[in-house]
Amino acid sequence: MKQMKREVIDILEEIKNLYLIGLLSGLVIYPTILTTGKLYPNMIRKQAVTRSVKSKTNKRPQALNTLLLCSSLNKGEKYFSVCSGCHSVEVSGTHKLGPNLWNVVFRSIAGCSNYIYSPALVKLSDLKWTFNNLNKFIKHPSSFVNGTYMNFSGIKDPIERMDILRYLNCNSFEPLSFDRFKFN
Repeated sequence: MKQMKREVIDILEEIKNLYLIGLLSGLVIYPTILTTGKLYPNMIRKQAVTRSVKSKTNKRPQALNTLLLCSSLNKGEKYFSVCSGCHSVEVSGTHKLGPNLWNVVFRSIAGCSNYIYSPALVKLSDLKWTFNNLNKFIKHPSSFVNGTYMNFSGIKDPIERMDILRYLNCNSFEPLSFDRFKFN
């Protein structure tokens, strides 16, 4: 069973790597197009139109779903090391500068006992830390919650964020299955 689970994880890692190779190949093929608007102006106009159509058809959430499905627990643990200076993630872990993040997925925002949250987060306490909300918060905390005490610029790379979400999800009493989850 463990061997089969490991094989599935390896396959998902390969899919994620192929996805990244596809993204990076555009940089290799058209590096001057990305750096200057003077070369190939028609090509740039076509790319801009294509991008606007993609955003209208809501392709970005599908990419986040794919990245979440292909995310890596090991890499998530590595990326979480940036967060571990302020947050613990153990079952009976104590709060550090930030709250303990054990079982944070689908916990109420500002819902940790014995921790003093910013008034801005307390106002959101009727909401849950869904994957969407965690993704947005990790990306840029002060954009998600204006007035948060968290003094962190965020993690811009969506792959790193999805790996961290997998890590946080696994550090809970009942980790959730990603195959039914949808970003909105």
